[in-house]
Amino acid sequence: MGRFRELLARARGLFGKVRSDADLVDEMTTHLDALAEENVRRGMSAEQARRAARREFGGVEQTKQLYREQRGLPFVETLVSDVQFAFRLLARKPGVTGLMILTLALGIGANTAIFSVVHAVLMQPLPYPHPERLVIVWSVYGKEGRAPASGPELTFLQQRSRLVEEFGGIWAQGGALTGEREPEQVKVGWVTWNFLSMLSAKPQVGRFFVPHEQGAGAPAAILLSDALWHRRFGADPGLIGSTIRLNGAPRTVVGVLPPDFRIVFPEGSSVPPDMDAFIPFPSDLATDAQDQGYIRVVGRMKTGVTVVQAQAELEEIAGGLRAEYPTYAEQSLGLRVVPLHGDVVRKLRPALLALFAGVGFILLIACANAANLQLSLANERRREITLRTAIGAARGRVIRQLLTESVVLSCVSGIAALLVGWWALKLLVSLRPAEMERLGSIELDWTALGFTFVVSLVVGVLFGLAPAIGATRIDLVESLKEGGRAIAATKQRSRSILVAAEVALGFVLLVGAGLMVQTLTALLRSDPGFASKNVLTFRLSLASVKYQTREDAVNFFRVLQNNLYTVPGVESAGLTSHLPFDDSLPNWYSYYWPEGAPKQDQNTVMADYRSILPGHLQSLGAVFLAGRDFDEHDAVEDRAVVIVDDTVAQGAWPDGDAVGRKLNIENGNFKRDAMRESMEVIGVVRHVQYHSLTDRVRGQIYLLYPHAVRQHMAFTVKSGVDPQILGPAIRQEVAKLDKDLPVYSVLPMDAYVAKARRATRFTATLAAAMAGIALLLACTGIYGVSSYSVLRRTKEMGVRAALGAQRSEIFGLVVREGMVPVVSGLLAGLLLSFAITPLISGLLFGVQATDPRTLAATCVFLGGVGFLACFLPARRAVRVDPLVALRYE
Repeated sequence: MGRFRELLARARGLFGKVRSDADLVDEMTTHLDALAEENVRRGMSAEQARRAARREFGGVEQTKQLYREQRGLPFVETLVSDVQFAFRLLARKPGVTGLMILTLALGIGANTAIFSVVHAVLMQPLPYPHPERLVIVWSVYGKEGRAPASGPELTFLQQRSRLVEEFGGIWAQGGALTGEREPEQVKVGWVTWNFLSMLSAKPQVGRFFVPHEQGAGAPAAILLSDALWHRRFGADPGLIGSTIRLNGAPRTVVGVLPPDFRIVFPEGSSVPPDMDAFIPFPSDLATDAQDQGYIRVVGRMKTGVTVVQAQAELEEIAGGLRAEYPTYAEQSLGLRVVPLHGDVVRKLRPALLALFAGVGFILLIACANAANLQLSLANERRREITLRTAIGAARGRVIRQLLTESVVLSCVSGIAALLVGWWALKLLVSLRPAEMERLGSIELDWTALGFTFVVSLVVGVLFGLAPAIGATRIDLVESLKEGGRAIAATKQRSRSILVAAEVALGFVLLVGAGLMVQTLTALLRSDPGFASKNVLTFRLSLASVKYQTREDAVNFFRVLQNNLYTVPGVESAGLTSHLPFDDSLPNWYSYYWPEGAPKQDQNTVMADYRSILPGHLQSLGAVFLAGRDFDEHDAVEDRAVVIVDDTVAQGAWPDGDAVGRKLNIENGNFKRDAMRESMEVIGVVRHVQYHSLTDRVRGQIYLLYPHAVRQHMAFTVKSGVDPQILGPAIRQEVAKLDKDLPVYSVLPMDAYVAKARRATRFTATLAAAMAGIALLLACTGIYGVSSYSVLRRTKEMGVRAALGAQRSEIFGLVVREGMVPVVSGLLAGLLLSFAITPLISGLLFGVQATDPRTLAATCVFLGGVGFLACFLPARRAVRVDPLVALRYE
């Protein structure tokens, strides 16, 4: 309690200091006068009495200082004084101060922007209850390690797992809302009854699904998203319990999800984040076909259970599935469990960490630049520091003053960095790839502000500590005699080391940027296997009750395809179940094998299946390598023929021609289970990149639509004009056949290709921007050191010129001294690149991580830039007038 009172008393002492000092002076004067009068009475003269009184009383200033230390908080008072002095000092040199603030603001701002992205993407938990316990379960079939589960698998997991509280599943589909308003295509999630309650605490209005609403014969219920509720129904709370029509059938609205609810699933899961509505699975999942995997399964582990423990249990469950179901045994089914959040960011993590390391390098370069400028300022203040030390200032006190100046400068830079970070974050958000959009908004929040504050403090200490310690290591005799050549030389060596570090770090960033730009260039030149120019795509879903039979669907699409040829500008039109780089609907893939393959070679290799009508491969610009395309006779006669790509052809018949051979495949389905059938190969096309511009994920098998009828299909329309102008005419043709059928996702094929390039463009653009900033800072550092060296050695240059030194000799001397740290930095950067760039090899395409051309070009370019930075100071040095230089000091 006594210490607390003392602290309060000291805190009160911070206020009213002027009055307290005046009272102290009055009291001390009274004591001195009393002692002097006593000495006078003892026989001393007035002057002797006053001198003796002061000697007996002690040092007046020391007494004042002791009183002040007991009265207030000395550390706070000293800090305030140091901060005020720092602002006055920085204001004296606005040019240097502005340069340091700009340098540090670029470094800190870039880190703030990238940290905001890293925090939102990699560090923020998913917006679900207990997100750390959520996992996603993938089925494993040979090389297929990320396959969806079948209904029996999900049921088996729900029944057998002891370590996972519950499992839920979702299958993303499309649907059409009809009624009084215009028909609207919506994204519909078919889910288990408990799926939404696993991911949301409670609905906004209404309730979640209940168990009896899932399965055959269950009541037709539906849950709406907040966006759909507002967009189509005006946020009417009375909608709960009423009926709406989805795909022509009535469904009862039982609830509306919260406004912030979204589905966050991994890229490649075909589950978009902006789902519009959810309905329970209408079938008993346990009785589904065992080889029909379509459900994305999530689970919530029990408290305290680890992923490793859950994986061990799922391996036992997979063994039970193989033992109970021969189909799973033939396919060697396995189960893999991974954290949901980790799976969502698995593709983003390497790029973001590489970018975070890159902006860290920029910050180090900025610190080196600021430290160089601080060294220069400290050298100019050498006489001030010498005098302060000579009259008794402690070394620690001087270091604290210099560090305070650095921290004040970095904090001011941190404020400016928030503007830089805000602008940079807007750029990042505009460039972000689709995988990042799944995770919601990215913004400068309080965490980012706290990060900026901490970084500013650390940076202030980092770039200010070495100059502060170096500035206080002085020889008083030498400094007072102005013979500080050794000191100046030491400072020059320190600045050269910092420049070499800047060049080395900048070298690594330039190499990384060069590799990423080459990767982007390779992607732009890469052949996706089709021609996207002037191709318009749009989607239709025949999920309505109007299209109950296979014949209804086939007739509709064939008539519409023929009608599209009457639209002016249309050169060809085709129908397909899947578009390249479109992840809005589930992929379709299954096993295939050549006819007559032995049992052990069946159920080993999978291919992507595509249902098409004649004209699709032509409109997409696919290249035939052998055989022919489908024709109208194939479609009308429903022939059992297929077209394969070169991957499937080489895998099935590596030593022979595929055309004319038979292939055992899955023929698709329309409201019935898929069946296997042997079909004849009539053509081979070049592989089309459906999933990635860089990887061949699987081969492709093209089936005729009548043999593989599916509800959700896309048209590809090739035109000789801008495809965007065809949209209204296409909608009219669809409305002629079915006015209630929505036309959606009307996009040029180029948009899908651009989407596939966005992730690489994002990384390459940021890498190039960081390299540009690093290059600018490195040039500033090289130029600053060379200029300062010439300025400090003006007298020396004049003496050399007066003694007969040629201008070329002086020029060469300055350039050589300036290039020494540059060359040293290039060598260090080359070694760093060999160690660091292999870490980003997973982000590269078409170029090696240690590409010799990139390394050589970076050496030449950065060396040339370094020479130019040394050239201007060298030219200034040769123009020094000897007479002026000899009078310089």
